[in-house]
Amino acid sequence: MNKQEFVSVLAKKTNLSKAKCDLVLRSFKETVCDVCCKGGEVVLRDFGKFSLKERKARKYLNPQTKRFYVASPKRSIAFKSFSKVVNA
Repeated sequence: MNKQEFVSVLAKKTNLSKAKCDLVLRSFKETVCDVCCKGGEVVLRDFGKFSLKERKARKYLNPQTKRFYVASPKRSIAFKSFSKVVNA
């Protein structure tokens, strides 16, 4: 399911317009990014936790050229699910 399909389903279930559902989704994403980038976590009970993960710099080998390269450190937002899989 892509973003447009998700927004359509959300709009049908909430009886809101697609524009409002899209705004809510974008606002949620921005809020999670802001909180995590400041070092915090977003924990939604019975759903999951969003937190900032930092990867260290690492060396890797390009198998075609046989040369070693250094991947720079990266920061990304990780999600850990709390809920169990529900059978449909």
